[in-house]
Amino acid sequence: MNLDPRTVRRPFRLPIATGVLVGLNVAVWLLQLANGVSPGNPSAASLVAWGGDLPLYTLTGDTWRLFTAMFLHGGIVHLGLNMYVLAFTAPRVEYEFGTGRMLAIYLAGGLLASCASVLWGEMRSTPDNPAGLLTVGIGASGAVMALFGSLLVGLVMPPPRFAHLPKSQQPGLGRGLVQAVAINIAMGLAIQGVDNAAHAGGLLAGVVLGCLMAVAPAALGQRATLMRYVAAAALVATSVGALLHAADQPELQRLRAEFDGGHAADR
Repeated sequence: MNLDPRTVRRPFRLPIATGVLVGLNVAVWLLQLANGVSPGNPSAASLVAWGGDLPLYTLTGDTWRLFTAMFLHGGIVHLGLNMYVLAFTAPRVEYEFGTGRMLAIYLAGGLLASCASVLWGEMRSTPDNPAGLLTVGIGASGAVMALFGSLLVGLVMPPPRFAHLPKSQQPGLGRGLVQAVAINIAMGLAIQGVDNAAHAGGLLAGVVLGCLMAVAPAALGQRATLMRYVAAAALVATSVGALLHAADQPELQRLRAEFDGGHAADR
């Protein structure tokens, strides 16, 4: 019997932080289900009520929606697909970069992906056709794309990464990392309703955040190590601030009043 610990197959277990992220997303879906939200095809109104990223609301005071939208999904299929990819990707980031840095990339990347989604919604809207401002953004995919972006950085930045992993687990051209990113982008372009702005924004954010997080802790002093988290937070704060500052607040407030008034009349 071969008991070599290097070759014995162990049961798959999610790292703690990855498991917590998956659990939070599933818990939110179960909570919605318990409160009467459709399990397979929730309405836009219900998603907005639960914190969906409606650009019109996000830009007029509901900035918190940039965060809450990351934990909402458009039904069990959407949730299942995102959690499958998260469970595949996050452990590789967590094992290689560490728990704290993985969480920083996921959360900051998700927030920046939400910013990109709101910005694109505003850019494609006009006073006569504000559809982009009224499209609800939801899902963990922007944050997951940020994890993909950080892994791409890890492939090319020193020190050498992933070398300690078995070859079957090493990401790269031969192991599907680049292909996975390309497939996600291609599917987003081919399938109607996918938030491609969030995907692209998350991927780009992941590359930037990956550059911040890729330097090994031993190469930095304690203060410098903490500074990369400060830099990630500053990047998010600056992006959110710029998004709100550039918005035409008087016009958006007028549109929101009309939108809320119309919904009140429908009740």
